[in-house]
Amino acid sequence: MLMYERVFQILKNKIESGLLPEGTSLPSRADLRQEYGTSEKTIRRALAMLEENRFIQTSQRKRPVVSFKRKAGHKTTILALEKIDASVTNDVLKTGVLLCYPVIKNGISLCSRADLEIPRRILDNMKIGNPSEFWKLSKKFYRFFVARNENSLTLQAVDGLGLSELSPLQDDDQLRIRYYEQMKEFMRVLETGGEPESVRFDDMSGLYGLADGGTPAFKVASDSPVLLGRTQLEKLLQVSEVRYSAVYMDIMGLISAGRYQRGDQLPKHRELQEMYGVSVDTTMKAIQILQELGVVRTVRGRGIFVEMDRDEIQKIQMPPHLVALHVRRYLDTLELLTLTIEGSAACAASHADRQALQAAQAEADRLWNEDYLYGRTPAVLLDFITEHIGIEAFGAIYELLRRNIRIGRGIPGLLTVEKTPVNCEIHEQCAAAFRALMDEEPQEFCEKTVKAFESIRHLVIEECRQLGYYEAAMQAYDGTALWK
Repeated sequence: MLMYERVFQILKNKIESGLLPEGTSLPSRADLRQEYGTSEKTIRRALAMLEENRFIQTSQRKRPVVSFKRKAGHKTTILALEKIDASVTNDVLKTGVLLCYPVIKNGISLCSRADLEIPRRILDNMKIGNPSEFWKLSKKFYRFFVARNENSLTLQAVDGLGLSELSPLQDDDQLRIRYYEQMKEFMRVLETGGEPESVRFDDMSGLYGLADGGTPAFKVASDSPVLLGRTQLEKLLQVSEVRYSAVYMDIMGLISAGRYQRGDQLPKHRELQEMYGVSVDTTMKAIQILQELGVVRTVRGRGIFVEMDRDEIQKIQMPPHLVALHVRRYLDTLELLTLTIEGSAACAASHADRQALQAAQAEADRLWNEDYLYGRTPAVLLDFITEHIGIEAFGAIYELLRRNIRIGRGIPGLLTVEKTPVNCEIHEQCAAAFRALMDEEPQEFCEKTVKAFESIRHLVIEECRQLGYYEAAMQAYDGTALWK
């Protein structure tokens, strides 16, 4: 990205997020030049782009004025975007804001007065004169609210970012005193039932950003995702995936949906490995179990063939503990997705081009009108968002969520191949989100996307209750053990 494009994007994001509301005068060109460390020509070109896109109005002898009318939006996205617009933050730190802010907010909403005794004790043990312990405990303070969600997938995603390892280099007693006072006010607001967002913290991004030349302005382990980025994060997240059982249950789900029929040849092992992002050992074990169940047969030199039809597949009794484990992973995924989808949709809206949007719309229409197996429009919307997030570490988390969403079609009885009224409603919600972005209404795109995935989550929970899965899934692991 060229420098003038970068300046344009930063100012555009600040305007769209409400950080620079309508009627605000921009800083002078000299101030902008100094702020972004660039030339007069670069600033002029960025301002010209803003004016061409109707974000600002300019007049002679006056500073440019913001003319963009912004709709009232969700506080989560507004504040998250406000934080990540600091140009010093890097990819993983941006992901930390987009991932942690809504998760912590939700964790706070789940706390009883008794629960708050734990963060209170952490806060009381923070000593200004012990910098190392002070910053370590400050991160434990916020991690408590992440863990309070009682979602192991969410906790693993947050921990996988490696942010708890950071220690700021720019540190002194006065900074810690001021930050501690702000944390105490935050705790007081929580204990008195106030609004957490009413507490204002100083911008701390400079303590954890990148100095000139990309040098980290903080201490961190050499193998941290903060430095190594997406590749390292993906390695840490891989251990959280449900492995061979997810593969064979998904194949059974696709047979139930009519994607594969008796006599059809399944993809080869190499193709299955690519489809599911697993090793050859995983696909071999999955196919072996399907053979033992009589679902498939393998012919040496020819491939893997389906031996059962849809009705026969539905009669197979899956081990209850395995179903419970998969249902819990599916529900955990939907919860994390619902909490963070607003921020990811906002990122995708700013990175996707019109051609990619049109292609996604066309694919959703095709799968609904011409090649219908079950309601796949939400998956197309999620694919579109994941592919255009534009933040590598956040994208890695969404790749995992996208894979986990497939678990739903392998859970016995959960998948419906009929166009039910509820299916039609969710399809229309997703289609409306696409149309909003096509009409260049990014905020409406975010709102409609959130609504669609909230509807899906509520629907899945209700169906799991009716099928008798929900209670067993909640016992798959003890969520309270994550924080108590």
